[in-house]
Amino acid sequence: LSRQSGSESNSASEVNTSILYGGNIADDTSGILDYVKIEYSGARIDDEAEHNGLTLNGVGSGTVISNIAILNGDDDAIEFFGGTVNATNILVINAKDDMFDFTQGYTGTCTNLYGVRENGFTAVTSDPRGIEADGNLDGNTPTDSNQSVFTIDKVTIINNAENVALSDGIKIRRGATATITNAFIRLGTGATYADIIDLKDSKGDATDATSIIGVANTENGLDIADVKNTTSGGATINLSAGTTGGADTSVFAWTGYSF
Repeated sequence: LSRQSGSESNSASEVNTSILYGGNIADDTSGILDYVKIEYSGARIDDEAEHNGLTLNGVGSGTVISNIAILNGDDDAIEFFGGTVNATNILVINAKDDMFDFTQGYTGTCTNLYGVRENGFTAVTSDPRGIEADGNLDGNTPTDSNQSVFTIDKVTIINNAENVALSDGIKIRRGATATITNAFIRLGTGATYADIIDLKDSKGDATDATSIIGVANTENGLDIADVKNTTSGGATINLSAGTTGGADTSVFAWTGYSF
């Protein structure tokens, strides 16, 4: 989905820089997506540009994004490029890159997200993540006023792919501010994370206003101390050991997916 460009907007889409999106109406509507299954979508253009399973370009909060299943997509499962749209009940299975991606000044709220890589799945990118978030323009313009400031409540990130690493369970960077509550992170047998949570980056850390609170299942070698706070150490990271938490899977019964 894409909100059409307005007089105060000149953001270029990832896959075609001649197509602009944006606008200055925060509650703009692009319609309704509800109970939608998206399978085998996306395409890699080159190392820097890809079609995602579901791309949301500057979409306003009047839009309804709920009960979405994105399976076996070629790049990120769902990516928010700016905008204010909220999203609820998003299921991601076997995204080849990031499960949930936020960038370009996104300021919405996402509730009940579930992402998993199944055993036998092979990644195609060098840095796949459960959550990846950037402030704006990949950290190249850190003084931009419109940085990503977003909220996630109830999110599950699971890597069950044996001998395949997720670079990070959660990566917040480059001026982004995330408030994440009720997170749950788990590893399957033989699977790995490079980091569970990483808030540092060469082009700028997450802000110290970032807060991540959740539970990690320590079986299969998962170390809840494997986190990187901001350089100043000012962000809030509260991760405890446990076996339950995160998204409510019962709402995904309509998809037929077996948890």
